[in-house]
Parts: sequence; C-alpha cells; structure tokens
Amino acid sequence: MNETISYHAFGKAMLAGGPDTAGAWIVTDAPTLAKFGLGMVHPGGENPKPHVADGYLIEAQTLDELAAKTGTDPRALAASIADINAAAEKGEDTSFGRGGSPYQRNNGDPTVAPNPTLGRIATAPFYAVRLQPADIGTAQGLRGDTHARLLRDDDSVIGGLYAVGNDLHSIMGGTYPGPGITLGPGLVFGAIAGRHAAARSHQEKGQTRAA
Repeated sequence: MNETISYHAFGKAMLAGGPDTAGAWIVTDAPTLAKFGLGMVHPGGENPKPHVADGYLIEAQTLDELAAKTGTDPRALAASIADINAAAEKGEDTSFGRGGSPYQRNNGDPTVAPNPTLGRIATAPFYAVRLQPADIGTAQGLRGDTHARLLRDDDSVIGGLYAVGNDLHSIMGGTYPGPGITLGPGLVFGAIAGRHAAARSHQEKGQTRAA
C-alpha cells in the first residue's frame, strides 16, 4: 500500500489485512538512511551500528541477504524494489499512487524531482525496520456537549463535570484529517470548558451574594 498516506490510514489498512499484514517492513538504502534516518535512527548521518546491534535496524549488503534476515520472499522484495525505482525515475507510482496528494508531497523531499515522495533504493548496505500497528490515542472518549460537560445516558448534563483531550469523545469521529487531531480539540475544548466553568462559578457566587 501507499506508505506516504497518514499513519492513521496506514495502521487501519495493516489491521484490515489480518495476521499477514499485522507487521510490515520499511526498506531503504545507505544514502537515504544517512539523510533522512529511519524510525529511531535520527536523520543527518547518525551511526546506525548501535541500532543494528540491538536488532532494531536490519542491515544487509545485498537484497537477498535482507530478504533472508527479514523472512521475506527474495523475489518479491527484488520486484518491489524494482517497482519503486522505476516509479522514482518516472515520477509516477502506478501501483499505489505515492505522492498523489498535496499532503503526501508536502512530507516528501523538495530537492527530489519529479516526485518528492519517490526515491531510488540502490546503494548498499540496505536497511529495514519492522512496523507494527499500535495505539497512540483514542477517538472513543466520554460523551459531552458543546461546552465539554459530560452527559448521562439520557443526555442530561452532569453539572460541574467536564472532560477534554482524549477523555472526551473526539469531534473528529475516528477520522484523521491532518496532524494535531488530538492536540487541537484538546486545546479548544480545554478553553471552552475553562470559560464555561469560570462563568458558572461567577454566576453561582452572584446567586450566593443575592441570597
């Protein structure tokens, strides 16, 4: 599939494929690793040897060796590399549509043409990191209203009880329109809840004085 889409959609596709796609390998070569890094390997030429030593980063001098170390079919790996290299030359990925949207191209390398999301994998040593889906947040928080107040089963408001961030059911509805889908609603509803609570407190104090 297209790994330049959002990690949210990528993870959902991995899960949808069942056990056969519960894990996947992301593959690159030496120049690309040095420039961009890979996973925990920082960009800019970080020494990859410690990551190789602890088994996180797989290193191989040939694609056949990489296939053996990752447990993949060497013919399938070679064909996949050939496809991506051909797509990089043409600037068009007919298999998966990498770079087919502004979101994807913005995350690419602006110095690479004609498609900033496509680069060749050609210079040994070759590297691979295993990807597995994992949780980073939730869209299934507690139900609330537009003031971030929590609701009972009958939709009545629980007075004085607010929730924001991942504790509040996401306004995004389980989708991923772009970066910040947890931080944005957290900040916005945090401000909404704070203002509403302050106004409520002010009103209650006024009622107490009047009494």
